[in-house]
Amino acid sequence: FTHGEKNTSLYRKFKIRFTKDEPNDFAMMEEVLGRRFNHPEWPYPDLLVVDGGKGQVSTALKVLKQKNLEIPLIGLAKREETIITSDLKEIHLPKDSKALLLIMRIRDEAHRFAITYHRNLRSKALRE
Repeated sequence: FTHGEKNTSLYRKFKIRFTKDEPNDFAMMEEVLGRRFNHPEWPYPDLLVVDGGKGQVSTALKVLKQKNLEIPLIGLAKREETIITSDLKEIHLPKDSKALLLIMRIRDEAHRFAITYHRNLRSKALRE
């Protein structure tokens, strides 16, 4: 998102390469973030927002440390729409908070984009 609006020119798709038999959210997030930050020619975000709680934030922090990147990071945990900071503290904003609504819009757009891509991959695999 740029200035509160989606910026589709900055969207990137990554096909998961290294999953074993069972999907592993943490390993997939580590893979995708690692591959994303292997491209210094792409602009880095001013804020990295991950979908999830402390586990997902910890995984993203691990990748940022491996890549020697200092990008502010938060997570959005679903149950209560709680924001998790990079030091794993919880922030509870009012449900009508404009900041929370923006972060939720970002999360929902990421879900929409990822689900559409995943469906396209599955349809392509079925046709083959």
